[in-house]
Amino acid sequence: MAAKQPSKTSSAPAQTMDQLLAKVGYEPKGLTRGQKIEGVVVEVLPNILILDIGAKSEGLVVDREYDSARGFIRGLKAGDKVSATVVVPEREDGQAILSVRDTAEETGWGDLEIAGKEGRELEVRVEDANRGGLSVIYNGISGFVPSSHMGSKISNDPQLLIGKTVKVKIIEIDKENNKLVLSERAVSESEILEAQQKAISKVKEGEKYKGKVVALVSFGAFVQIEIDSVPVDGLVHVSELSWQKVSEPSQAVKEGQEVEVVVIGKPSKSESTGGGSRLAFSIKQAGEDPFAQAVKKYKPEQKVSGKVTRVADAGAFVELETGVEGLIQASQIPADSSVKVGDTVDCYIESIDIKSKRIALGLALKAAPMGYK
Repeated sequence: MAAKQPSKTSSAPAQTMDQLLAKVGYEPKGLTRGQKIEGVVVEVLPNILILDIGAKSEGLVVDREYDSARGFIRGLKAGDKVSATVVVPEREDGQAILSVRDTAEETGWGDLEIAGKEGRELEVRVEDANRGGLSVIYNGISGFVPSSHMGSKISNDPQLLIGKTVKVKIIEIDKENNKLVLSERAVSESEILEAQQKAISKVKEGEKYKGKVVALVSFGAFVQIEIDSVPVDGLVHVSELSWQKVSEPSQAVKEGQEVEVVVIGKPSKSESTGGGSRLAFSIKQAGEDPFAQAVKKYKPEQKVSGKVTRVADAGAFVELETGVEGLIQASQIPADSSVKVGDTVDCYIESIDIKSKRIALGLALKAAPMGYK
């Protein structure tokens, strides 16, 4: 009996995937970085989006690219068509890494506008944190949560939030300028803010309140008052701390000090809702303007003396009394005369401008040259 001959099939060499695809007339698409392609959703996993992009292998949206468009991706389902951008044309395993950030951003702005009108909460991912606030991302759109819009629970150590998600509300949205300002405090401390909003609505500009200095910052002091037993903070800008020139807030007030303030500004409705903007207070305007009293006793040609507080290109500023300064113009100071900060100088009143609150001084010299008194 003759031996059975091996079949031709068993002796044929194995075919590669490329050969098999060529046999059925399929030509793989070559991808390039930055290329825009269309894909079909195969599966949406917790941290991976798988797309059929018509190549040998499927395309993946993973890691940072997934996080940047997480909200958008969660709304996708198998069979949906999605525009994507090639980030890595082909990994070692043959799969391409894709980004759907642009598509998410385009969709995201529309969603943000609706959420803003409805006052709806959003979930954003924290990308970075510093003293100024949180840099976040929502469906590929970058946003910012100022430190003043952060609740007390997260403001102590915002670095711990990097890579995590937080709930926020929209304070300001401007698609044309790519600006998105959000408030975490509007969500985490909504009850407190609601009570403060009601209290602030009762405040009128020009009203005086007694309060306490709760914090000093480089640009002023925060003062807390109570309205119907509800604590409300306000900012006294450094320029409103005293009628005297103040370079550092600590020169005028101390933390814990009780002060009287007058309301000079209120937050807008949107600012008040977010809890990021406070009342604007003035300590100096709560007292009498020393200039108003000064003009009653100072007259042109009157001899006066004072201490030089500043020397600038315009001339020397002389403090006549607390909160009242006059200017000796540079042209009125002889070249051989040394006038420096801290000097006490004898002057005379040249003129008083009540409207602009300016007093022009002349320097009284012992041995006066021609033209000087």
